[in-house]
Amino acid sequence: MHIYRFSQSGLIRVVFCIFVLGTLTVSLWCCQKECYAGKEEDMSRYRLAGELYIPEKEEVVNNGFIYRYHHGLMREKGLAEGDEISSYYLCLQAVYRANLDAYLLEALDIRALDRELGSSELGFVSHRPGEKNLYERESSMGLEFLYLRNNLYIEYLSEKQLEMLKTCLRTGDTAVTEELKQMVKETYPEVIRVRGPAGREERGGFLYPEEAGREPVIPNQALVLGITDCMEYDEEGNILPGDHMREKRGYLNQLKEKKEEEYSRILGITVYIQIS
Repeated sequence: MHIYRFSQSGLIRVVFCIFVLGTLTVSLWCCQKECYAGKEEDMSRYRLAGELYIPEKEEVVNNGFIYRYHHGLMREKGLAEGDEISSYYLCLQAVYRANLDAYLLEALDIRALDRELGSSELGFVSHRPGEKNLYERESSMGLEFLYLRNNLYIEYLSEKQLEMLKTCLRTGDTAVTEELKQMVKETYPEVIRVRGPAGREERGGFLYPEEAGREPVIPNQALVLGITDCMEYDEEGNILPGDHMREKRGYLNQLKEKKEEEYSRILGITVYIQIS
């Protein structure tokens, strides 16, 4: 057995080192806690402002296609909570979506198209609030029938681009700015791109939930717009005659084909319109 003897000065040095290490550990923990608390505060501020819809984490985690996010990149850039997407990520994502929505409203005639559907004699019916899917609820376009259907993978943004979103979230008076719209215009083709697990590039199509039972017909790099058209019922709760529904569907299919070509030409990327 070895017996170690310390001089008084040596013992003081050991105690001092332990004290310093303990202080650094506590300071680091407090710093992390304060940093995260600040992010949660930002989320609450945007909710109170009522300008953006920021989903609860459970709404996103329960999305069957959540694995398409690159969790390694999210952790690397401070956008994850353990192995899950963070609330802070959803705040930044909401700011990005608001600017992408604003850019699309300026670049395309989707506002006029929405009005056309609303005034049509065919009687299109939009979803009631309780029937809207996650992407309809997230939309800031303010439209009745159309919305952006893409998932947004902001972990692929550069640190500088993410900092622009963080600054807006932290100090901005409004979510949509000219600077952010320009950044979004330059980056959205990569942010909407569907990749395989761990960011692996994949060619081909992605099977969206609404396309259940069908082959993946939507290209991974496509910008996807959704158009809602609910089933219609008479006063007794019966579905309206099939010939009326077929007429509406025929109209929407022609509209879809025409606008997909037009919008793809304007944006310079593939645009797919999903009718649900």
